[in-house]
Amino acid sequence: MPEVKVTVESLASTIKHLDKKSLEELSLILSKEGNELAKRKSEIKNGKVKSLTRKEVFDV
Repeated sequence: MPEVKVTVESLASTIKHLDKKSLEELSLILSKEGNELAKRKSEIKNGKVKSLTRKEVFDV
């Protein structure tokens, strides 16, 4: 993997200019929940599990 050098200031500036949705996504990725979501996404892509449809989730 190639080495990438990023200054703290550059990273901070980039994060500072993220919109609310992107900040929330970054927060999830960096948290324990992000690891769980990545695992679940991988399982769905590999066909190990089937995701529910919107109708199955919200049909009350």
